[in-house]
Amino acid sequence: MASLAALPLAGCQSGEKAKLRYRVIASFEVDGHLFEASTVMEIHYARVTNSLIGAGGATRLYGEALIADLDGRGTVYILPIQHPRNASLTQVYEYGVLSTLGIDSSIGSLTDADFSTLRNAKGRKPFRLHKTTRLPAFIFFSDEQDPKTIFELQPSEVGQYVSGARFLSLDIEITDAPVTRKLRQRLPWLNAVNVAEIFPRDPRGARRPNSELPLSHMITRARFFGDGSR
Repeated sequence: MASLAALPLAGCQSGEKAKLRYRVIASFEVDGHLFEASTVMEIHYARVTNSLIGAGGATRLYGEALIADLDGRGTVYILPIQHPRNASLTQVYEYGVLSTLGIDSSIGSLTDADFSTLRNAKGRKPFRLHKTTRLPAFIFFSDEQDPKTIFELQPSEVGQYVSGARFLSLDIEITDAPVTRKLRQRLPWLNAVNVAEIFPRDPRGARRPNSELPLSHMITRARFFGDGSR
């Protein structure tokens, strides 16, 4: 039956639950030296059995984008979403944590054994989103003080914007460290309220489908955080 991954956990879940605290670790090479940046996140999974549309699953993600300040030369941000080619922005860790731990079930069909795997997870593993090489979205700002200068870059392009840097890998490590809360201080405009749209947008009346929009024209401030931290 349908997965309810986007629904809040409160209200309709019953049955099995699991909570997982993990560190997202991005590894780079900077002038031949290893550089690692990380952020701690937490994800909750629950089985839903009394939904109006039947059985399924629900998730809640806590945390924020990873800040990779590469030796003072430039900062790459890794968002808690993915941007598949010619598609909308979608969840990434909610699915990626499962496949990283070797769980093939979908969020809506997690078994008792899958919940046990989540609760007993340990160690550090390479991030895997299903059986693909897709990663969360990487972004850069020409000027961090101006959110309209945001743009997406591919992991292989890091060296074009940060001299001497190269992206190596993304890992997930189980931890009991506190969930990271640094991003709002680093990017104060994330706290602004009652302001006009702060990211680039098409002129009024222009209607491009999401498949034709760059990430900069779809992003919102909420997308810098897990749904439980917005």
